[in-house]
Amino acid sequence: LFDEPLGSYARLVLDTIQLYCWMNNSLSQISLALNRFVVTVLLRLNFFTPTRTVFVCILQHLLAAAISVVSQLVIPCCRLEFDYSIFSFRELYIAGLENDSWVLLKRPVQIACSVTPLVIYASILLTTRSIGRRLKLRSSELSKRRKQELRFAAQFASLAAIYTLSWTVFSYLPVATLIKNQDWIRGMSVILGIVNASTNAVLFLLNDVR
Repeated sequence: LFDEPLGSYARLVLDTIQLYCWMNNSLSQISLALNRFVVTVLLRLNFFTPTRTVFVCILQHLLAAAISVVSQLVIPCCRLEFDYSIFSFRELYIAGLENDSWVLLKRPVQIACSVTPLVIYASILLTTRSIGRRLKLRSSELSKRRKQELRFAAQFASLAAIYTLSWTVFSYLPVATLIKNQDWIRGMSVILGIVNASTNAVLFLLNDVR
């Protein structure tokens, strides 16, 4: 799209933006899980005021931007290139550079964004009955409100599961398989990416119809 030397700078900017979007999506899994934990386990139903919610969102965006800049400028390993055969991006590694960006930064972040929600949603599941029994004795209205919040928790848990499946399939399945023709694997990554992007809207329409 761009002639050199402008092309190299344009690619760097586009790569950073794409990585920022993905990292923001990754960090949102932790934000959503923490939201559900505070509301359904700690029973702080009014904790996330508009001001606090905006603060969490700003912090999440700043952290995603910092991770993207560090990955692209401090420990670069590769550049992103759009591959029309899979309708997605793939990494092109630069000769002579180790993939420290993946090993030291991107992989740990994605693992943390998968494990943290797993632990939180497991704790929500394990405490559902005991907290539910206590709430029935206190207030039927509060118990009803918590059941609604638990439906949201199930929605967010499915998002985290699809997110984890998406990045693990995209990152590890092509390496793990011995099949030479990996077009079907790339196609699976595309499908999971589309599902990951659309699940939130679909579940919202199914569970939150007014």
